[in-house]
Amino acid sequence: MKAKYKLAAALAGLLLLVGLIGCDGSNNTDNGSGQSDDETAVGQAADNVQAVDSFTLAYNETDGLDPLACTSPENQLIVQLCFESLFVLDSEFQPQKVLCDSLEQTDSRAYTLKIRSDIKFHSGQTVTPEDVVFSLNSARLREDSTYQDQLACISSVKYSGDEIYIALNRENSNLAALLDVPILRKDTDEDECPDGSGPYQVATSDGKKCLLPFEQWSGGKIGFCESISLLSVSDSAGAQNLLNSGELSLLMQTEAEQTPAQGGTHTASVPTTRLHYLGVNCDMEPFDDADVRTALSMLLDRESIVQTCFAGRADATSLPIVPAPKDVEIPDYNREKALELLEDANIYDRDDDGFLDVSRSRQFKVEIIYNEKYSTKGAVLQQYAETLTEVGILTEIKPLAFEECQRELRNESFQLYYGEYKMTADFDLSSLISVQGERNFSGYYDRDMEDAIEWLASYEQEEKQDAQEEYAECFAEQTPIIPIAFERTLLSSTDALPEQFNPWPDQIFHGIETWSAS
Repeated sequence: MKAKYKLAAALAGLLLLVGLIGCDGSNNTDNGSGQSDDETAVGQAADNVQAVDSFTLAYNETDGLDPLACTSPENQLIVQLCFESLFVLDSEFQPQKVLCDSLEQTDSRAYTLKIRSDIKFHSGQTVTPEDVVFSLNSARLREDSTYQDQLACISSVKYSGDEIYIALNRENSNLAALLDVPILRKDTDEDECPDGSGPYQVATSDGKKCLLPFEQWSGGKIGFCESISLLSVSDSAGAQNLLNSGELSLLMQTEAEQTPAQGGTHTASVPTTRLHYLGVNCDMEPFDDADVRTALSMLLDRESIVQTCFAGRADATSLPIVPAPKDVEIPDYNREKALELLEDANIYDRDDDGFLDVSRSRQFKVEIIYNEKYSTKGAVLQQYAETLTEVGILTEIKPLAFEECQRELRNESFQLYYGEYKMTADFDLSSLISVQGERNFSGYYDRDMEDAIEWLASYEQEEKQDAQEEYAECFAEQTPIIPIAFERTLLSSTDALPEQFNPWPDQIFHGIETWSAS
């Protein structure tokens, strides 16, 4: 059997069980054989797949394999195979337990966490609370850590015995969603590859780096590939060249602005929390009127923009939260309703010239600034401008250098701007719309919105759905910013990816334990 066919067969087993694996495993039932239904299903899936003869990933030599600091998509893929976290985020950004055994909220700003006792590092040493505390504190305090913003709500992490105590500087009812941080063994952070507990470990064979299955991995025996080859590159362009030449098995591109690799004849995409949006100067007339902002949101044809400007590598959204709560009236594309809202705000065509007017002497004009470096943003705005012009709104798209954009925002001398914001998985938008938000460039403030933000951060578990719906309803009524889409990460392969291939946002190889030799 050719390796290409074997790869497709192996990938076919991926995530057959995603829908069965719950956050705490409390739904497992014994089927009479001494195994839970989940364990039996995993074994059956493993029996029905083929292992690949070879699999190759790129290794970016300029980045390194520090799981808390590496930024290249090439090494992030390797890190996902070599390290595990307390939680992993599923396709709807809901936290699922990995190393965590329990997480209990003991006060409004305090949590107690316990880890599983059966986890081994690649060195053979047991994962301890001390290792977890070391990893979380390194992730939130090290200047080179990519997790600093994500863990900014944590004020301290300590342990005593088998309990880990996490104190917060502000309430956060969805702390678990922020704990998808790689855990490494204490004091190995200076190693070329720190000690992790993932299904594969870094090794050297014939002077070249490779990944070998970790025999003591808690997820079971890995039969997907006996040795994953690592080909060295100096940058992401080098990785794309390897895919184009057929030497690379999988490539990850994390930004929609990047042109898809030519060699990627088969692709899949993964949702992210990177939000594209239009910021609005809510202190400037007529944008200080919520009806005007909502109308502008309803004139944004997001679905068309996602397909044409993002080439499908984004998820259209009118709300900055995933999944969007049900039974909430969302300001989706609706020209007729938008014009009604504008007329309610006293903006309409007063002189029958085909353009909307704010008053008898002033036409309604919209100016949108953006960083000229990004062609995708320019394409989005051009399409949006065409829609606005069609309904009679004079629109100017103004590309600026980054420094000019920043100056306009700091001086509040803008109407609308195109923004991009990597949200944390708790979907905290307070930085953009809270009165104290560091990215709230117009000083937007609304008491109801502040209350909704506060409840979203402090709800009791039984209040979760109500808090999310209240937040979504308030946002839809106020439209303090205009969401466009959540960007997607692109995965490319020269081999066929089956329909069952459905990677999770921060774990592309989720379910790899089902990729076993038959």
